[in-house]
Amino acid sequence: MSSSSKNNLKREELVYLSKLYEKAERYPDMINTINKFVELNPKLTKDERNILSSGYKNIISDKRASWRLLNSMEKKEKSKESLQLENIKLVKNELEKDLTKIIDEVLSIIDKYLIPNAEDPENKVYYMKLKADYCRYKCEYAIGKEFNEACSLAEKVYQEASEIAEKSIPISSSTRLGLALNYSVFFYEIKGQKEEACKISKNAFKEAMKVFDILEKAKPKDSILIIQLLKENLILWNNEMNDDDEEEN
Repeated sequence: MSSSSKNNLKREELVYLSKLYEKAERYPDMINTINKFVELNPKLTKDERNILSSGYKNIISDKRASWRLLNSMEKKEKSKESLQLENIKLVKNELEKDLTKIIDEVLSIIDKYLIPNAEDPENKVYYMKLKADYCRYKCEYAIGKEFNEACSLAEKVYQEASEIAEKSIPISSSTRLGLALNYSVFFYEIKGQKEEACKISKNAFKEAMKVFDILEKAKPKDSILIIQLLKENLILWNNEMNDDDEEEN
């Protein structure tokens, strides 16, 4: 379908078309279509929010995984002074440009359309979390000034979203739980502040357990899965911190 044909589609048709592109695994077409229906009306339903999140996640996840692979290869080749090192650096640099383009695009959509038109706290926190997440993704590969700016913005937005969530959203909400999960990951993986990461994760898990019986009866899969991830991270991180203490001693 040509771009001009898409421009003539109604919003609900664009939403449906984006779902078809997802099934066909045509993710660049999917996000182009998503951007069009967001521009037509940025007040998204929960289903449309999920489409937006899924579209960009599908297109960036493989690139993040590829970057981690190339980064690992680069470290190994450096130790061997390999002739292939420059080629690895070249492809890695191209991949970083792709990642930056995707991240800048989604941040622009969030800032221009989604956050300004979020009418309730849950929607606003959802988009703020998404914004902070993509800043965190940039931190994974950025260096110097670019890293510092992305890191500062991610922390600022995570913090502001957490303050809104704690005042206005129940702990049983997958949006609030997911925010706590990703905020804790940011502190652990990006800032290296392991105790702060555990504190955020532990507090969210503790609060969620107060309503866990209700959640089990209602069976909201997203919330229960996130609670499990919080628990698993706490176990893993505490074990790693204990191992670090033993090595120092």
